[in-house]
Amino acid sequence: MTEKHRHDTVAVVERVRPARTQRVAEIQHFGTIAKLPIALDAAVCAASVENLNQLLADTMTLRDLYKKHHWQVSGPSFYQLHLLYDKHFNEQIELVDEIAERIQSLGGSASPWLMMSPR
Repeated sequence: MTEKHRHDTVAVVERVRPARTQRVAEIQHFGTIAKLPIALDAAVCAASVENLNQLLADTMTLRDLYKKHHWQVSGPSFYQLHLLYDKHFNEQIELVDEIAERIQSLGGSASPWLMMSPR
């Protein structure tokens, strides 16, 4: 290995090394509602965010199930079902994005994984 190649390799390794000492201020504490200039009370926003996070979790689960069945379908109607599951999967992707953006617009944080765990 030439000296230049060794130097280039070391430079690449240093660029991809995680920054462990980096500290970033928290933008929004988990579970809080940011005060935004909208005409809704904070309690209404909090309740809506909680419900939307549940809807987001359910939509993400449904999206993943559509892809699972998209991969596993077989039989005489394979092609039609394959296309149908793929179509529904793509529609769920759009819904996930819209629901998460709605949560953000209410001042909440989209955290569906908390709703996915068994209670």
